[in-house]
Amino acid sequence: MDALKDSDLLHWKHSLSELIDISIAQKTAIWRLYGRSTMALQQAQMLLSMNSLEAANAGAQQNNTESFAVALCHLAELHAEQGCFAAASEVLKHLKERFPPNSQHAQLWMLCDQKIQFDRAMHDGKYHLADSLVTGITALNSIEGVYRKAVVLQAQNQMSEAHKLLQKLLIHCQKIRNTEMVISVLLSVAELYWQSSSPTIALPVLLQALALSKEYRLQYLASETVLNLAFAQLILGIPEQALSLLHMAIEPILADGAVLDKGRAMFLVAKCQVASAASYDPLKKAEAVEAAIENLNEAKNYFAKVDCKERIRDVVYFQARLYHTLGRTQERNRCAMLFRQLHQELPSHGVPLINHL
Repeated sequence: MDALKDSDLLHWKHSLSELIDISIAQKTAIWRLYGRSTMALQQAQMLLSMNSLEAANAGAQQNNTESFAVALCHLAELHAEQGCFAAASEVLKHLKERFPPNSQHAQLWMLCDQKIQFDRAMHDGKYHLADSLVTGITALNSIEGVYRKAVVLQAQNQMSEAHKLLQKLLIHCQKIRNTEMVISVLLSVAELYWQSSSPTIALPVLLQALALSKEYRLQYLASETVLNLAFAQLILGIPEQALSLLHMAIEPILADGAVLDKGRAMFLVAKCQVASAASYDPLKKAEAVEAAIENLNEAKNYFAKVDCKERIRDVVYFQARLYHTLGRTQERNRCAMLFRQLHQELPSHGVPLINHL
């Protein structure tokens, strides 16, 4: 960022507009890498507003440079992360008009579009649809394609195939020093371990991911890793420590995170609150359960924004159990009915409801 600041001074001084655009696009990408989505959004919008002003003032041609395409793709992905799918599709529609499929930078929006479609299919539990999109993603970015194939296999409960794929990808990404993907792969490997009821094996993997995130100042991936560590502690039966660890990670996630991750964080807080309250006296336990129900409502709202029915099903299942312990029959029955509807609608692959983050 310091290097970009120094070069920016020269670019502005000599009015080198194309180099200014490239610098802003790079800053957008760097802020996203660091996990600061608000800053990334601000940089992308600055590039767009500068170009609209130039076009209005000078009657200039449309800006069809790579930096402009990069900024618009980031904008589409950032909107999709927040559940604003209509806005994301508007941005993609504009990209398709400005950069036709046979043009130089079209593959940027093609990959962006496929990734958003893939995420939506996964949220909706449509793994067959997500799997069909993997081929297109692999053609545009082989590393991203392999990673997403492993994600689909994991969701379909094909653990050994997913593990083999992730191990190969991990070795390759370590060779080419793709740190961001290395951390993402390590998180997926850890998830495989606890889904296979081996949370103790997951801990060293998560600590390796955390060390890398801290070393490269990847704040968002560090928070994501801490979230996973807290979940591992919950599974190992130490919810109090998990809860104190969560307080460290939750602020960056709620400030800059994707809506899905905000929901996951709040759901985990609720699980830890309930598990911690097991040894409380009845009055204090009831208060803790009430607080957990509030957090579950918040998590459910976040999941609803990205239409993640599978996770909403998990939340209402948990809420029904909590309402039952409080003796609130009407609320319990409402949640149980909603759970039943979602459970009939969604595919079930035999993974215990409570055993994923």
